[in-house]
Amino acid sequence: MRLFSKFQTVCALAVFSIFLSASFLASQHYYRRVVLTNEPPSDFQVAASFDRRLVVFGDSWSDNNAAELHGSVWTEWLCSSFSCHHENLAETAKSMKGDYIGSVVDNTQLSGSLLNLYKSPLADMKAQVHNWLWAETEAMKEMDADAIAMRQNRTIVIVSFGVWDLWNVVGQKYDDAAKSVDRSVGIIMDQLNLLADAWGSNDLKIILTLAPDVTFLPAYRDQGEPQIAKHKEAVRIAEHWNGQLRNSAENWENGTVYLFDTNSFLADQIRDRQLFAAGIEESNGLGKNEDPGWENVDDACIQHTQQWVVTSDTKQCDHPEKFLFWNAMHLGPSAHRLLGTEVFHGIEEMWLR
Repeated sequence: MRLFSKFQTVCALAVFSIFLSASFLASQHYYRRVVLTNEPPSDFQVAASFDRRLVVFGDSWSDNNAAELHGSVWTEWLCSSFSCHHENLAETAKSMKGDYIGSVVDNTQLSGSLLNLYKSPLADMKAQVHNWLWAETEAMKEMDADAIAMRQNRTIVIVSFGVWDLWNVVGQKYDDAAKSVDRSVGIIMDQLNLLADAWGSNDLKIILTLAPDVTFLPAYRDQGEPQIAKHKEAVRIAEHWNGQLRNSAENWENGTVYLFDTNSFLADQIRDRQLFAAGIEESNGLGKNEDPGWENVDDACIQHTQQWVVTSDTKQCDHPEKFLFWNAMHLGPSAHRLLGTEVFHGIEEMWLR
């Protein structure tokens, strides 16, 4: 009788462990959006008419559906600056643990580790462009040539990837990481060419963002004291991504590209705070630390403390608008506002006068 009871106990524990593992994996597969590969989401539609339009392809740094992260993202701030219609296909996923991740350029390059297991179903750039072109083609079926030309002339396209692409190659050998970067940059340009071909136009207006150096992110420091060689390689591969993207954009012939240096923007915010703390003000204005008056440019406003397998305790800072980073991988609300404003000033003379 005692043996049978022990057997029952072992079986119960085994069933509980299986259930717990399944729940954990299910939590890692919880998505904000369901994306199909062969046809667009049934709820996605483009506007039939608009004065100005912003179309966004990107990751969690640009996703306006991830408002619970930090409020309005920079693409929303940009769009509000010239009262545009906002069509955003950028994507974010959230697990029950509270972790957020974003899309990459090419899902086939994701590794097979548990960390990356739940990333693949997010629409990568090719899927996002496919989904948008499907809906756009349907909307233009009944339009004449003049209406289509006006529609295209009043559309600005944002392509903003790189954060999660670079994060996924941290720790890889440089040659392997560089090959992955080269492939991703090639896909970005191929998809821009696809947009031009689909529209039959060589006058596209593209905002293309360079990638930030992921060693600036709190998540990188949270890994512990980094090896010097690993840190140098991470910086080097970010420079390679941005160099390849810059060169490709400069040689692109199907429209006008406004290239925004996200990495320089991020470095300037950090430097502004550091110079202010040191009592130094540079001629370019860095060191004043006036807007928003950063209090912290190193740590995340949101701090997660793991309690058990799928639960965590969350603490938020008192002044989120004074923190450069919202969580370990994402910018805070003030950074998004400043970024959107800076991009607006960059394109205002080019396309909005």
